[in-house]
This record gives sequence, C-alpha cells and structure tokens, in this order.
Amino acid sequence: MIPVKFVMEFGDELSDVATLTAPNCHFWQVGLKKENMEIWFDNGWQEFMEYHSIHYGYFLVFKYEGNSKFHVLVFDNTATEIQYPRSKNCKLEDEVGKLMENETSNSIKLFPKHVEGRQRAVQAAKMLKPTSPSFMAFVRPYHISRRGYLYVPRLFAGKYLRGNQFVKLQTCDGKQWRAWCCGYGGNSKSAKRVGWCRFRKDNDLEEGDVCVFELIKRNPVVLKVSIFHLAEYEVN
Repeated sequence: MIPVKFVMEFGDELSDVATLTAPNCHFWQVGLKKENMEIWFDNGWQEFMEYHSIHYGYFLVFKYEGNSKFHVLVFDNTATEIQYPRSKNCKLEDEVGKLMENETSNSIKLFPKHVEGRQRAVQAAKMLKPTSPSFMAFVRPYHISRRGYLYVPRLFAGKYLRGNQFVKLQTCDGKQWRAWCCGYGGNSKSAKRVGWCRFRKDNDLEEGDVCVFELIKRNPVVLKVSIFHLAEYEVN
C-alpha cells in the first residue's frame, strides 16, 4: 500500500498504471488498485517482487518522478542495497558501468584521491573478458569487517549456487581456499553469501579493490578470483 500521506498529496495525479524503474534500467508496468483514500500496487507487483528476490524484512525506497513514474531502490535485511539482476544479453562491462556509476559517486564524496585509481582498476578488470559465468564485486567496508561476507548477486547465485555448500575460491596462481556458501534473508535458494575471511586476509584485500569471480568448475564449485588492488592503480 502506498502511504496515505503520499496519496493525499499526489493521489489525484496517479493513473491506473504506475511505471517502476530499478537501477538496472528495467521498466515495470504495475497496476494501481484504488479504494477510497487507499492505493495499492496490484497487477504486476508480484512479478516485480519475484524478479528482484524481495523477501520479508527488505525495504524499498520510492522516488516519485511525476506522471505515475517511480524510481525504486531495494535494500535487503542487512540494510545493503541489492545487486540488481541484469538482462541475459547484458555483458560484464555493462554491469561494471552500473556499479561504477554508484561507486564513483560515493568515492568522490569519501575518497576523492582514489577515483582515478578505481577507474583504472575497473578498466583492467574489463579486459579479462571471462568466457564462463562471472560477476564483479567492489570490496566495501562490510566485506572486510571481522565477520565480513561476500554477498553474491542473486541472479548468479540462483543459477549456479544451489543449496548450502562449501565452495573453493581460487586465485590466478592456482592456490585455493575453502569457503562456506549459504543462504541468508530467509531464502536459501537464491540469496547467497560466502564466508571469505581467510581468503581476504591472505590476499590483502582492502576497501576499494576490485574482484572478478568466474565459475570455472561446477561440481564442486570453484570460483576463480582475479584481484585488482586499488593501490596498484593509483597515481602518487
């Protein structure tokens, strides 16, 4: 249900169909059911929820842009914005572009001297051109906390990481680390996190580093990790 306070101010201009846009640029047409002063997202809402793997405890931020159009951000129950699914035809570099746009804006505010280094690291990562299923991750503060986890994109996890299991993280030199991969947020089928404390310590991962994870073996699961340390791409 759309909050009554919002309906009192903007309800008269809402049509019977709203357009929802997520950061992955996908558009969703969702019906609006109106009863007195109450308005509900109706037809198409369930599909929007399922596509973004939204579960109990998640919260959404709606920015109204006029003409029944809303921009929507989705946060999981750890208050972390989700990694949005991308279309089947979307390339790794397209995903990087979306991630980079968000990361760069944050970096300008918090770490202005790191922005150029981050861009160089990302460009180097894009040169990999992995042929197997892959995803990219920027190392953030919660990744390197004492009990930090790596959160796997839902689209990737839903396809390739079924159930709770041990996986192996492998660096380019062939060295491997065993890591526990499990579901979180009440959904063990798609939402996944990997305990990589030993891996990140042994590989000196720091905030701002870029990692590309490539699925090189499925049974058991082996993820090859290419690491691009931010410090190596900064200009002194």
